[in-house]
Amino acid sequence: MGGALVWMLLLPLLLQDPGSQGLSCNVSSWDVDWTTEFTATCLNFSGQGLSLPRNQSLQARNVVLLDLSGNGLQELPLPFFALLGKLEVLDVTNNPLDRVDRALAMRCKLDLKADCSCVLESWHQVRRDNCSGQLPLLCLDTATGAWHNISTFLEVGCPPGLSLMTIGALVAGCSLLLGLTIAGLVLAWRLRGRWMVSSHDLDKTWAAQDGSRSGLGKQPRYSSRGLSPKPPEAVLPRPSTPDYENVFVGQPATRHQWPNRGPTHQRIATST
Repeated sequence: MGGALVWMLLLPLLLQDPGSQGLSCNVSSWDVDWTTEFTATCLNFSGQGLSLPRNQSLQARNVVLLDLSGNGLQELPLPFFALLGKLEVLDVTNNPLDRVDRALAMRCKLDLKADCSCVLESWHQVRRDNCSGQLPLLCLDTATGAWHNISTFLEVGCPPGLSLMTIGALVAGCSLLLGLTIAGLVLAWRLRGRWMVSSHDLDKTWAAQDGSRSGLGKQPRYSSRGLSPKPPEAVLPRPSTPDYENVFVGQPATRHQWPNRGPTHQRIATST
């Protein structure tokens, strides 16, 4: 009987979350009003689909354990935790976190409980560089439900160069390169089309010019005897010379005076 009683007392302790440091509290069943002041040391807002205000702090100065698991949170706004000076355990498991503020990691006494993710790399680096003598941080493997050392998980699951920022930069760079390549191909295609049109028009212009030149530039063919036709020689005008006529003047007195000769004649010049 005594042994059974001891097991009944120890069973709740054995079933507790190893990261809760022995602290647990019931889930708040009322609608959460972030302007309400909470005096409890343990607040459980898990599974209520809450969204944390970005410019307002939780009014719970005495809270030691805060459970925000299963709310679909993507980030933890730093102003929300501004007044939680006594907070020691923050449970944000089952939340698709995209970012964890590095300033929140500066609280060396704060034990963060989160799903294993490469997002925790910045948290781990801050704690490693600024907090000494602390227990190793743990993260929850959602596939198996087991807790792992964050340092070991990051070494295996998040090798250097595969952080979210690096992956995002690579994706952005590849997208930009692809866009520039497509733009370059489109520009080259358009320039090629314009060049073909202009080249075709230029060929037409040259053909028209060649045709006009061939019509105007025909030269007569010459024989091999001369390079150019010999111009006609100028004919000098003939000087005006008198024309002569044979005019017989009289008859000879006796025939014997001009033997073997014809009648005497005299040239009389007549001008033409």
